[in-house]
Amino acid sequence: MQPLVPTYQSLLSLFAAALLAFTLPAQHGEGATGTTPPPAGHPPIEGAVATPTAPGAVAGVPATSSTQDPASKKEPEKKKKRPEKAGIPVEDLLVQSLCARCHIRDERNHMTRISYIRKSPEGWAQSIKRMGRLHGLQLTPTTAKMLVRSLSNSHGLSRSEAERGLYESERRVHWSEEHHDADFKRACAQCHPLGRALLQYRDKEEWQLLRATHVAMFPLSSRQLGGGPPRDTSSRRGGFSGSFPGASSSGNASSSPSSNRRGGGNNSTTSSNQSSRRSSGGSVGDRVLDQLSKDQPLFTPEWEAWTQNKREVPLQGKWTVHGHETGRGDIIGTLEIQRTDADEYALTWNLNWSDGSSAVRTGKGVLYAGYSWRGRTQGKDDVNWREVLLLDDQWQQFKGRVFTGNYDEIGFDVTLDRDLGRTRIVTLGNASLPVPCTDHELDVYGEGFDADVKVSDFFIGKGLTVTGAERKTDRHVVLRVSAAPGTKLGTRTLAYGPRPGSATITLYDTVDYVRVRPLQGLSRNGGAKHPRQLERFEAIAVHRGKDGKPYTKDDVDLFQVRGKWALAEFAVRDEDDDLQYVGTIDATTGVFTPNVDGPNPKRKWQGNNVGDVFVTFETSLDIPVRPPEKKKTDDDKDDDEGDAENKDGDKVAAEAPEQAPKVAARETKKFLARSHLLVTVPIYVRWQVLDWEDR
Repeated sequence: MQPLVPTYQSLLSLFAAALLAFTLPAQHGEGATGTTPPPAGHPPIEGAVATPTAPGAVAGVPATSSTQDPASKKEPEKKKKRPEKAGIPVEDLLVQSLCARCHIRDERNHMTRISYIRKSPEGWAQSIKRMGRLHGLQLTPTTAKMLVRSLSNSHGLSRSEAERGLYESERRVHWSEEHHDADFKRACAQCHPLGRALLQYRDKEEWQLLRATHVAMFPLSSRQLGGGPPRDTSSRRGGFSGSFPGASSSGNASSSPSSNRRGGGNNSTTSSNQSSRRSSGGSVGDRVLDQLSKDQPLFTPEWEAWTQNKREVPLQGKWTVHGHETGRGDIIGTLEIQRTDADEYALTWNLNWSDGSSAVRTGKGVLYAGYSWRGRTQGKDDVNWREVLLLDDQWQQFKGRVFTGNYDEIGFDVTLDRDLGRTRIVTLGNASLPVPCTDHELDVYGEGFDADVKVSDFFIGKGLTVTGAERKTDRHVVLRVSAAPGTKLGTRTLAYGPRPGSATITLYDTVDYVRVRPLQGLSRNGGAKHPRQLERFEAIAVHRGKDGKPYTKDDVDLFQVRGKWALAEFAVRDEDDDLQYVGTIDATTGVFTPNVDGPNPKRKWQGNNVGDVFVTFETSLDIPVRPPEKKKTDDDKDDDEGDAENKDGDKVAAEAPEQAPKVAARETKKFLARSHLLVTVPIYVRWQVLDWEDR
């Protein structure tokens, strides 16, 4: 007979099963009586009822009436009923029918796991995909979308909760998580953005189960999160001996480092585990999960307030769109939303960019949980654009991102303002004014501008004068604005009629320097076996701000400038040759296209086409000359003090200052700027891709 030889897969399955058996608590429901006696040496289980054993009786077998102690003939004491666990009922029959095979439903319509978790639409989509990959759940694209929609509505997030990790749903390439807790980043950010954790809310037990699932499916995560089988149960693991990294996450921190090792074990695992602890006790994972259970519990005041006032939000109508796309410039346009079903809409986008391009796109969108918008549109280019927007509490404004690309890297930030049926200003274009200036053209975008719009309808503040107004359409007016010499720099609000408005202009005296955005670029090579990730750059003119010092936090971005783009070597070693292999940048648009994925036989050691380079920018601008700052002398101070009255009480006439010119002198000045670009390898496995979303 052929002996059975354990394979890698079978050992991994046994390991995962053993790990889950130690970390997952028993399901409380039908069949879970809680009366099974604990193993020898194990502390009594809370809520379990011990069965008395008479002399000669077998442990675990009820004694007969002839052998029972007389005292046991009394009525048995009633078991203490465990308090019911608070959860969110699952009312949708679709969820009940599709999920009941694995998730037990009780008389309150609470389903295990599901009733104790809330997630974003993307979070529920990932869960459903995992159910198909690991547990054989088979769904049509239509059914999968319905399931995501149902769970997102009943077990979703409130607006403020969704906003915390919105950058994850928006698929942003450039974002920072530096402000988060160091333990939080250590436990979670080594594998995925923290936004994925921020976009889910659970009860305390579910946060622990999340760790158990991670350690069972990805054993190396125990180094970050702790968890795993208890150290004193090595005999139950069959062929697995030795300690598990981070296994002592609860009460076994004081156990001997060598007590669980057999044969040729070493101290590297134990020292790594001990390094993840601090003198305060407990692992990093323990502290992070405890904090998450407090900061992101299942029930929050925001969620409960929304559920009590839950209704379909009316979105139909026209919305003004304004935003910015890196490289292409500012965006202005409209979005028409037409209701087709409950929380479902047909869309028509009309967009115009400041570089002269335009687009008309149509598609459809869904509003999840009353705040979270997800849409998809197509245009003449047959490219899918995805939309992730968040509605404000007043239902008057959307903010978010529209994106496409193989890595969702091509996109723009947008703000949508609902048409209110009255004349008002929404946003401005060409809104940086030099001081002094004459007849600067200011684009005003809004709704309902009258055909006989007048200069007197607008007010812009002291030192500024509206000298002309031309109505282009009922949504666009061009104003001519002049700024007097000596007008205070900073921001001003443009008002229309009796309404103060919120659109602002920026007053500056000259351009101090130019900077490139993004300062740190990221690209991935590809084209042979994997897709490319592009990167786009733009240059912005900057004013030094109130402190009078450039390169400080109060510096003000003025407007986008055009110029010449190039690449330069970022030397990190001798004979660095990254510039030859990483890719090319368009000299006019600033779009970087990486090279093909390697290995490259022309490169030393057949290396991949990756590396670091500088992105350089050069331009010449015709800008105002900053007027020299007048320094006060001692005589000036004396004049200021005596300007009010002389000794005889007579007014002293101040000498009239010399009149400054209405238009400042100008000069042509050359500006240079640069940023850093990292070109790296493709992402070989992209778990977040959901094929059925595109169907």
